[in-house]
Amino acid sequence: MEALTVRVDLSAIRGNLAAVRALAGDRIVMACIKGNAYGHGLVPVARCLEAAGVPWLTLGSPGEALALREAGITTPILLFPTIAGFDLKRHVGAGITIGVQSAAEAAALAPQAAAPVSVFLKIDAGFGRVGAPLPVAASEAREIARLPSVTLAGLFTHLPFFSEESVAWVQERLKAFGEVAGTIQGDAGRRLVVQALASTGLASGLDAPSTNAVCPGSLLYGVQPTWTSASGQHIDVAGLRPALVEVTSIVGSLRTIAAGERFGPGGARSAARATRLGVMPLGFSNSILVRKPGQRVGIAGRSAPVLSVSLEHTVIDVTDATPIAEGATVHLLSRDGAVGPTLEDIARAQDRATVEILVALTGKAAYAYVS
Repeated sequence: MEALTVRVDLSAIRGNLAAVRALAGDRIVMACIKGNAYGHGLVPVARCLEAAGVPWLTLGSPGEALALREAGITTPILLFPTIAGFDLKRHVGAGITIGVQSAAEAAALAPQAAAPVSVFLKIDAGFGRVGAPLPVAASEAREIARLPSVTLAGLFTHLPFFSEESVAWVQERLKAFGEVAGTIQGDAGRRLVVQALASTGLASGLDAPSTNAVCPGSLLYGVQPTWTSASGQHIDVAGLRPALVEVTSIVGSLRTIAAGERFGPGGARSAARATRLGVMPLGFSNSILVRKPGQRVGIAGRSAPVLSVSLEHTVIDVTDATPIAEGATVHLLSRDGAVGPTLEDIARAQDRATVEILVALTGKAAYAYVS
């Protein structure tokens, strides 16, 4: 058996896409599959979304973009601007639309292709991370329009937020972005793909003037936004269902520690009673577990505490579990809270965002898909 197995429900992704489309209305849905499709498996999820008719796939890894083309994915792909160098010729040749931050970046693409290159201009509307600053974005777009072998196909920005207190600022920045987008489209004399809202903004119903596209990520996988109001209320998008069914491992070995015996790193623990330990063949290098107290897993219908997590081994206390044997299934995560900890349970125990936990699933697992 594999040390780590991940089971994904593709029908949940299709249902979540339907919920997103209802929120998006007549806007284009650009499905974000960065980070190994948020831990759900890049190529199978891309195939699922392609079959469901999404017009765009978006991601931030040059390697993942090429992997999609090599797997036969033909849906248009937008590669977000990347600071790290990558093989422009291969990506342009694969028909991948490149996100750029300036006319200079766009000009560097032209010599790499025999046909006109399609680009999106990333605009920094205030986040302060990546993109052409808002005051110079229109001039950069005009310079791109003058390039003989480059076609400006779209504009996009990113304005993440996590609380009600941020909404007014985000709304003002969306308005400013919309004004610049309107200017750029007026200069171009045509409609571009213009995207500004991601999952939280879409779920919050924010107004994004001059846009005709949205780029949801976590919503597609059934993860509700982390946004909270001043009164502590959460946004709940109707119709979402977690696509991650379960993450499981096995008990690789069992041993009993006698009452009163010290054990663990440096003998830091002392068994108050005869204690049965189970060892899983995974650790913080190849699972969603971290070196932090308070984590639990599910085994034989019971909740078992995690005692220690090392590089490639995890020790759990199975004393109170039904008698088990080596090879018994351990639920690190489950969509059913009666079977094992949910994604939200893990996030609370680890004091991490749910997305952080999902993207820890980098492919170091056996993936199984159900529909």
